[in-house]
Amino acid sequence: MKRIFVFFGIALVILLQLNCSSEQEKINNPTLSGVTDDINAAPLVEEVNLDSMYEDEVRKLATKTPVQLITVIEGTSKVIVEAEFRRVKSSGFGFPLYECVLTDEAVQAMGGLAQGMSGSPVGPPGKVFGALAYGEAWAAAPHRFWVTPIDAMEATLEHTTFGEFLNPAAAPSAVVNPTYVQVKTPMTITGIDNSRLEQLSSHLSGTRFDSVEFYSRIGGAPAATPANASPNLSAGDMIGVATVTGDVVNSIGTGTVTQVYGDKFVAFGHDMFLDGQVSLPVYRAVVDGIVANTRISYKSSTVYGNPIGTITKDLRPGIVGELGPAPSMIPVNVIYQPVNSPEPIRKRHKVAYGQESFIPIVAAATLDAIRMEVSPGTIEGNVVISFKETDNVYTESFRTITPDPFESVLARISGIIEPFTNNLINGAGRATIDEVNISMIDIPYILHAEITDIHVIGEVKQGEVATFVLEMLPHWTAAGRSRSMYREVKLPIPENFVPGPAIISMAAVTEYGFNPFSSRFPPSPASLNGFIKQLKDAQFDRGLVLVTLATLAEEPMPEEPSIEALFEAFFTQFFETLLENIPLPEDGELPPDNGELPPGDGELPSEDGELPDDGETVVEEAEMIIEEPMMEEIPSDTPITGTALIVQRFIVTGDTGVEVEVLPADVELDADAEDTTE
Repeated sequence: MKRIFVFFGIALVILLQLNCSSEQEKINNPTLSGVTDDINAAPLVEEVNLDSMYEDEVRKLATKTPVQLITVIEGTSKVIVEAEFRRVKSSGFGFPLYECVLTDEAVQAMGGLAQGMSGSPVGPPGKVFGALAYGEAWAAAPHRFWVTPIDAMEATLEHTTFGEFLNPAAAPSAVVNPTYVQVKTPMTITGIDNSRLEQLSSHLSGTRFDSVEFYSRIGGAPAATPANASPNLSAGDMIGVATVTGDVVNSIGTGTVTQVYGDKFVAFGHDMFLDGQVSLPVYRAVVDGIVANTRISYKSSTVYGNPIGTITKDLRPGIVGELGPAPSMIPVNVIYQPVNSPEPIRKRHKVAYGQESFIPIVAAATLDAIRMEVSPGTIEGNVVISFKETDNVYTESFRTITPDPFESVLARISGIIEPFTNNLINGAGRATIDEVNISMIDIPYILHAEITDIHVIGEVKQGEVATFVLEMLPHWTAAGRSRSMYREVKLPIPENFVPGPAIISMAAVTEYGFNPFSSRFPPSPASLNGFIKQLKDAQFDRGLVLVTLATLAEEPMPEEPSIEALFEAFFTQFFETLLENIPLPEDGELPPDNGELPPGDGELPSEDGELPDDGETVVEEAEMIIEEPMMEEIPSDTPITGTALIVQRFIVTGDTGVEVEVLPADVELDADAEDTTE
């Protein structure tokens, strides 16, 4: 009962405005003499105006000189927290750090240093010599912390970032001595279940995110403005910096303002992502309280109102903001068709420029939140990206079979977005994303099929069309009356194809791990439009099956052309013909899905399960067949030819081959001869 009254007293006193002072004199802030004493920290209700104190003055301070830290503990009112200056220390960052110790027992009792305090101005009464930025990991009271000098932070105001020469900016690596850590920027992210944080951390692994720590929470979107909120920004105020806002996902980091210079300000005392030039909307924030943690506490904060400006620089000593209009952001629209919904569900978000790596997070988290379960299935998706520099639109579809769609969607969409946002990949031209539209369909069937056999229907003869049937074994959820599924392939045999023993092979393109019809190392395009075309040419349907007929003749092949040259010519002509013959869906569209199995899968037209006679179609809707011979430009005897088919909506794996006899064109068979079906 005694402890309940203590915490009640703490909360009550902090919320009350006990007294105020328009002068920046030292405010008596008695510490607790015992755990039953009340906190007597007077909130500062007026703007805080501090004079900058530079390094040469700081070096003259005696050890244990009392200093003050101004921050928000509850609501929007700032309080003064007592500390002591200890010494100036070398940091290896290009500027020194000031070592201080927190001596305010009232704040120690609430958890001491907390993430979100980074940027809090520190200095003697009425002055600021820097911002709280680093603290000891796994520390106990009294908490030791290090301050980034105001000299270094003011230098960021005029610092020319790399991104001002090249846009978008590169992200240098951050290396911090492990004996101390940054008092990180707490970044709350909504729409992601706690169980997903480890997967998200793995996806975002890398030094770019060393300065933030993600917390999932309920809510997170900008709230209504508190009644007592000040319209002005001053030292010690809490702010929120957004990377994503929207219907499901809101990702916002919070910290403290160190100093204000007219319409500009510096904050945090360390970097956020170390991105250099940035364009992030900044909000005012209200503190809900300090959340105790065994490692380091953090402020529970919520942004409110409309953006008050833009964070323009993100550098080692801190972030720089400008008050005024909010920056433009990338609209990211997600359309998701779950199994149990007759209508697609639409969610809208905005992602900050330079933070395009959050686009896959928006898509995966939206799918995960609506899907409401982790279960295996097939996800079909389509991503449409438009740009400011061109009217050309990039579209890429994907299909994935996975036990956890969250991770697969995260990975697949990352692979689609990154080529345009990574300067090392895109050397063709600036690509500023104007809008991203992502559509996804959740299919309850595991649409996977493994190639198992090839059936040869009738004779294989020069100058005629040979008929083959591909047999596949689908996953049991996608199988029909018969356990196997079949696709018919008609292959024109060139008149000059080498007669004799040959092998007919069928291999899923997924076995290659890349598109075998495009160059593995294409030349760099000269424009963004060329880059878009290059990426489109490298796409392939995961249901694509490559069909080849190659001679097994014992006679040595002529040196010119070589087998390698023949393959290269075959692939080149094959791919060009493929693009001309395969009907592609319109931008933003997905193949129709009525919730039923794909027609004909696993079914034969006859009840006895036998293969049909010559010329009879195996399935009602035959797949795309390329009718033209592939090697007509090669004058010598042709040792290889081929075609392709697409098993619609399936992911096909595996390969197989059978030997056949290619007959000369002038051979006449006995009318009673048996089929060569195997």
